[in-house]
Amino acid sequence: MNHGAPLWVVERKGTNFNGPEADALADELLLNPKDREKILNAIKDAGKSKAQTIAPNTAIQRINGLAKEIAWRNVGDSLALKAYAVALSAQAEAISRLNREPELVSAVYFDETTGLPVYSNTEADLMTFCHMFEPEPMLKAILDSFSGWSVLGIQKFEGCRCGGDLVNLELKIRLHHSHEVKDGRFVIEQLLGVESDNQAHLDKHFSGFSRKSKAQENIMVVAISKASIKLEGEYQLWVEEEKCANEIKIDQWKAILNETVARLVEAKETKEQVQ
Repeated sequence: MNHGAPLWVVERKGTNFNGPEADALADELLLNPKDREKILNAIKDAGKSKAQTIAPNTAIQRINGLAKEIAWRNVGDSLALKAYAVALSAQAEAISRLNREPELVSAVYFDETTGLPVYSNTEADLMTFCHMFEPEPMLKAILDSFSGWSVLGIQKFEGCRCGGDLVNLELKIRLHHSHEVKDGRFVIEQLLGVESDNQAHLDKHFSGFSRKSKAQENIMVVAISKASIKLEGEYQLWVEEEKCANEIKIDQWKAILNETVARLVEAKETKEQVQ
């Protein structure tokens, strides 16, 4: 698949899409693996969630099991759940690698309400995964988005007349994931945004569903995916919301996530079956 294909369809003539440049553009989120224990202790001490500790091997099995379940059930074709499955798979890999080092072996924290890994725990493990495995830019951008706005790619426009005069523009397509625990459910939200210093271009070319980012005023949110998970004997999955601006080529983004899920989650299961 061509990951350099644009995810939106405006001003197609004269467009030069440079492809994913997340490594160069996203914030530096590398984490020294030896700092992980400090982070996990801080999570526990802060009391942000009622957590239980689970042995690493058991945690890896549970996390991989949920990632596979999300991948196979494909509930409502939720983009947020697809990305969360990718994150869980990467988290399991990070925990597995960390626990090969005797001085780094530690329990994993799970939220007692949702039955899922504590979110801050997941964030730390995803940073560790990127530091240890140095994944390709698109995967790194997906994982970085669980800690803030990451950059999926750049699209350049030459000779746009948004304000009357011809201007050259550079748009960054960004990704962000956040969560909340509501009514016993773990709610995961995915935002797809377009960033530009030229607000006139964003206002003119993006219609339908769109809104400004609350944290980054230069980012216009052009797609949202929200889903929830709850442990009731087994994990229950719900799609809460899926919508996007008319100009977004959302099927392209969906295909990238599908390929990433297949590569990380489903390929891992095939490997385990062979072994």
